[in-house]
Amino acid sequence: MELEYSSYHDYLTGLSNRREYYEQFKFLDQPSYYPLGIIVMDVNGLKIINDAFGHTAGDQALRTIANIFKDILGDDNIVARVGGDEFSILVPNTTLEKLENYKEKIYSSITSHNINNIKLSIAIGYNIKRNVIEDIDELQRLAENRMYKHKTLVGSGTRSSAIHAILETLTRKYGVEKKHSVQVGNLCKQIGEKMNLRGDEIKELEQAGLFHDIGKISIPDEILMKPGKLTDEEFKVIKSHTEVGYQILRAADEYSDLAIYALHHHEKWDGTGYPGKLKGNEIPLFARIITVVDAYEAMTADRPYRKRLSREYAVSEIIRCSGTQFDPKIAKIFVEKVLEEQWPEAI
Repeated sequence: MELEYSSYHDYLTGLSNRREYYEQFKFLDQPSYYPLGIIVMDVNGLKIINDAFGHTAGDQALRTIANIFKDILGDDNIVARVGGDEFSILVPNTTLEKLENYKEKIYSSITSHNINNIKLSIAIGYNIKRNVIEDIDELQRLAENRMYKHKTLVGSGTRSSAIHAILETLTRKYGVEKKHSVQVGNLCKQIGEKMNLRGDEIKELEQAGLFHDIGKISIPDEILMKPGKLTDEEFKVIKSHTEVGYQILRAADEYSDLAIYALHHHEKWDGTGYPGKLKGNEIPLFARIITVVDAYEAMTADRPYRKRLSREYAVSEIIRCSGTQFDPKIAKIFVEKVLEEQWPEAI
């Protein structure tokens, strides 16, 4: 009995699975169940939740959404999880007005819930079959087209909001990270001004500095806030924040370039950095700028493993590592045109 149940139900949500959905589809495709409604749905931003907080958080989001379906649709309709973030519903003996009402109720209820400060969202499309002549595959395709249109309208805004929520969660949880991100963004902006970049480039550079460490949201507290020296394995986890940040930011088109800068802000001018071991001008310009500022700000701020270092020492390190760790031109601009104006005594 248990084996039979599991073969027709989704293990995570308890909803019908893909197999059960299509068997019910065939069964309900007859006049006594017409008009037969089809609702197709796709969760917005599930990958961002998984990347930022792990699959446990993503699973929680899926179970929350499944429970909403159960509350709204009851037992008279077939509700199925047909893919990782995809759901489909069959509504026998229905009307377009009823399907529209379901859409509105589902959407408003789901968007009233959040996981780790990220508001849940779903794209929805629907269609209806009125007679035997209508092709069921074509109706399904048209329902999916409506869903993709809805996703275009709400998906980008959802992903952007999710990314800001992740940064807010990270910086609220770790006060040192908030100060670090804001200061890095501000100093990057100042370098951009000294390099005579265009206004829109300076704004993007400041944003890149603000978001560069967003991938740290995935690092366990005991590693990120460890007061002592990291083990080799812990350092591997720390290094993963560049790739996690890339995945998070890449999810929204408007942050695609920021994703590249987040990925490469620990590359070194001599090619010994990570994750790509890029060298010299192979490293994107904004990533090279962040590298200099990130190192300086980290040295001059309190860290769980040590007290802040003096500005004088930090400046001497920037100069010493110019041409190896840092782009020498950017290091020179930072020291001589940004820091010297603010703290001439440190130069």
